[in-house]
Amino acid sequence: MRNLRLICLFVGFSTLCAFAQQPFLTASQWTALRDESNGAAPYENLRYLTGLHRVPATPEFDQAAQFVLQRAKEYGLSDAHSEQFPIDGTKNYGLMRSYLAWTVEEARLWEVRPEHLLLGDWKTDPIRLADYSHTADAETELVDVGNGGAESDYAGKDVRGKIVLADGVLARVQQLAIAQRGAAGIVSDMPNQTTAWSGLDTTVVRWGHLDARQPSGFAFMVSRQTAEALRSRLRSGEAITLSAHVKATVGPGHWTVVTGTIPGTDQAAGEIVYSCHLDHERPGANDNGSGCVTILESARVLQQLIDSGKLPRPARTLRFTWGPEVEGTMAFLATHPEIRQRLRADIHMDMVGGDPFKNKSVFHVTATPWSLPSFVTDAGSVLLDTIRAAASGYAAGELPADQGIVETRAGGQGTRNELFADVTPYSSGSDHDDYDSSTIAVPSLYLRDWPDIYIHTDHDTLDQIDATKLRRVALLGAASGYVYAGITAQQLPTVLPFLASQAEARLAQVFAAAQQLVGDPKLEAGVAWYEARNLVNQALLRERATLHSVVEFTGGAADADAEAGRAVSDQAANFQRWIDARAKMRGATGSAPSAPWAGDPDAKRIPVRIGEFGPLDYQNDNVLLARLGKERYGKIKLVSNGATRLLNVLDQSELYAYEIVNFVNGWRTVGEIRDAVSAEYAPLPVNLVADYLNACAEAGVIRWK
Repeated sequence: MRNLRLICLFVGFSTLCAFAQQPFLTASQWTALRDESNGAAPYENLRYLTGLHRVPATPEFDQAAQFVLQRAKEYGLSDAHSEQFPIDGTKNYGLMRSYLAWTVEEARLWEVRPEHLLLGDWKTDPIRLADYSHTADAETELVDVGNGGAESDYAGKDVRGKIVLADGVLARVQQLAIAQRGAAGIVSDMPNQTTAWSGLDTTVVRWGHLDARQPSGFAFMVSRQTAEALRSRLRSGEAITLSAHVKATVGPGHWTVVTGTIPGTDQAAGEIVYSCHLDHERPGANDNGSGCVTILESARVLQQLIDSGKLPRPARTLRFTWGPEVEGTMAFLATHPEIRQRLRADIHMDMVGGDPFKNKSVFHVTATPWSLPSFVTDAGSVLLDTIRAAASGYAAGELPADQGIVETRAGGQGTRNELFADVTPYSSGSDHDDYDSSTIAVPSLYLRDWPDIYIHTDHDTLDQIDATKLRRVALLGAASGYVYAGITAQQLPTVLPFLASQAEARLAQVFAAAQQLVGDPKLEAGVAWYEARNLVNQALLRERATLHSVVEFTGGAADADAEAGRAVSDQAANFQRWIDARAKMRGATGSAPSAPWAGDPDAKRIPVRIGEFGPLDYQNDNVLLARLGKERYGKIKLVSNGATRLLNVLDQSELYAYEIVNFVNGWRTVGEIRDAVSAEYAPLPVNLVADYLNACAEAGVIRWK
């Protein structure tokens, strides 16, 4: 009986794995992709990259780019080459202002009195020197300024010519201590990422970077353990003298981007782009060496299978890019408008190889924002489910290793773990922000690990990477890209019903949230009614647009999604009737609720986007801040601390700002934009939307119709 049970389980799992990837791939296509994928190859490529200090616009970044280019050529990518884009702190790429280059010859920090102790040496551990530190020679007293990010931190303290010990945001400490008060430099233990595990390991050294546009200053990074020891000694009245030597230059230079393609059969069909960011302080294994080597492996898998005839060549070209985070993407797209116009979808990988039992991560497939609904998320999600089911079956002993997609090859042996993964709403913070923005409008499948307790530290090493996970994500990337590159209108009869089922499932989740909203005792009954109906209405618009996105993508008949659209519309209508009934029970009156902003004249205004392409916030540039200045920018209600407290959305102000601009299309009113972003995140006052758009108009990003 036990053997019979095992046979049944094996047959069941095998059947699941053979058909779970449908309707997007056949069983033979999936098997070919799975069997060709490899975790040892990206693991070994990662071993090389983690030995390089890959700060953008530095010699070692270019060395890393040369390595990736060499591999791309070895793997057979067409037109594999690197390009250099000049940067000088003023040149623009789209809306983004370029940054500066940085070259370091040497840097050391010693305690010279009362002890003789080396605190940091660029040659052996470059993460110890903050990015964009300037040349300096200083032997001087160390002064504790606490956080160092507030004027009050300096009360009664003379820091001129001295080195300050601070744990605040480096650029802010640089401004207050160095630029305003004449300090020589900074010793910092700034906690640049926060997770539930932050502070538990006090030995990690976190990287930091200064504002390259400031003319002077340096910073050395130390562990929390070292910093606390220094603070304790200073509090006890001990005088500590440090000697800092830095030989470095900040100035004009270039960004390097590597690219190559697998040509499609139809040049008019467009391109699918794979993106990642190659830059990071050494070692930078998961962030983001893992993403770089994994899209390289996806490229190898696809090139090999297409060249061998195991997979038909798709219509759309597959393009692969490696460059500095966000900045490289914008420079490349600005320089190649012809490529930008051909792009149809993006697969972005940023941190994809972490062992979850070591770095506490969950692997996420991240959806596009509501401003850019697309089937790319659903296609990627079903392929993720296929891999996750196979991994679970193998871990439970119910599938063989070849179907479990594990890595057993020498040099890169991986774990036998399940794949801890999910699908999440849009989250910002990497190159996908550029692609998903309204003026580029290339929907992204964003693949990422989060949290990661070693991100931005010297502990982000190869030891935290799982070769099995690299293989699984490379397979997910290769399969998703092949789907996007090859999907046709002939597949719509099977694809659309699947997408409709996903839409209905999401609408059901939205309805659950709407039920809570309409009954929220903190909201007046009529307002709660409006917000609940708005949530369902906006979700329906998103789902209808998602269905139609695959029709437009494949060039299908304009009404091909009509039946699927009616199904989700009928479901939403039923939900609205239940919401109406609940509102009436609370005492709401009238046949329909009125918008909270109905009497506001600003809500009727229509903004039109006129600025160059891209979002408004970049790696090293904030468009509104740069154009309006600090004083005016600080008065924008949405991004001020006061507005954040008012909205009670923690760090979501940036997400609201991103989507407010994305929803500007020349016909939506301010009120309608307010409704769209309120459904996506949480209700907010219309005056915050109007105020933010007024600032965008002053900055020349939009105009009022």
